[in-house]
Amino acid sequence: MQARLKRFLPFNRDFDIKGCNLYAVHQRVAKQFRAGRAILAGDAAHVNSPIGGMGLNSGVHDAFNLADKLARILHNQADEQELDRYERQRRHIAVKHTQAQTIRNKTPAGRARPSRAPAQPRRTAPLGGKPELARKFLLRTSLIESLREAEQIP
Repeated sequence: MQARLKRFLPFNRDFDIKGCNLYAVHQRVAKQFRAGRAILAGDAAHVNSPIGGMGLNSGVHDAFNLADKLARILHNQADEQELDRYERQRRHIAVKHTQAQTIRNKTPAGRARPSRAPAQPRRTAPLGGKPELARKFLLRTSLIESLREAEQIP
């Protein structure tokens, strides 16, 4: 840990380290997002690699989806089956889109990332001057394109 810290902050003395935990990059999606009145969203429903901010992004999408369904139930525009739809929609997106994007963020172009080489500039450089490609990239990485797909899930 001392060596790692000194690469970023070159001091002539050791740091006073009070504790250290190594984080193993991993991904998991709960088997179900709903059990009766208990509903999972965000990190409680799906844990993703922190690379690329997909956990927060997908958690916000979960919250909006769930809030809309809860409001519809509260206003007698839907019944509790709408919560089962939330689970079908958001679990599908977590598995198909969020996990897939976090894997792409970790291993661009299917290769292990060279140490200390920024992945994003290598991946986005070909998008320069190509607005349609840039738009597709942004829609995918922000998970906005997954919203249309989720809406089709009954």
